[in-house]
Amino acid sequence: MGEIIEVFQPYNVPKHTLDDLTRHLANSPRLVDFVMQFQHCEEEPASTRAFTSAITIAAGYFLGGLLPLIPYLFVGPNQVYEGLYISIAVMVTVLFIFGYVKTCVVVGWDGGKKSRAGCFGGVQMVIVGSAAAGAAMGLVRVFNGDEGRVDGVGVA
Repeated sequence: MGEIIEVFQPYNVPKHTLDDLTRHLANSPRLVDFVMQFQHCEEEPASTRAFTSAITIAAGYFLGGLLPLIPYLFVGPNQVYEGLYISIAVMVTVLFIFGYVKTCVVVGWDGGKKSRAGCFGGVQMVIVGSAAAGAAMGLVRVFNGDEGRVDGVGVA
């Protein structure tokens, strides 16, 4: 019931009143409503928030799909595997940066603990993103079967 005390403590409510209120709310069927309204209340979101979120998500998908394809523009037609390896390196780098920045935006930027948390978030993003990319490549292979293969070697 520490959450209830945290809500009213800044208002200098006497301890005996806090104890009575805490006891009463602990037995109340509306405890969840109280906690949700007074402890987890947030301001109404800005009217442009949905548009901003949509643009951010669209840009993320666009860049997330475009960046790994850029290396293929700089390799020759017989260097597809070289392009793949460069693309994987670009993907891992971008995923790490994205995970690091995302984590630091949430936990903050200053301090050694927060930097370590950012690195951990970056590594997590690399693992999850790589698993998703690997699953997508695996599904393409499963559904294509032997199509697109010449002499046992895949053709992109």
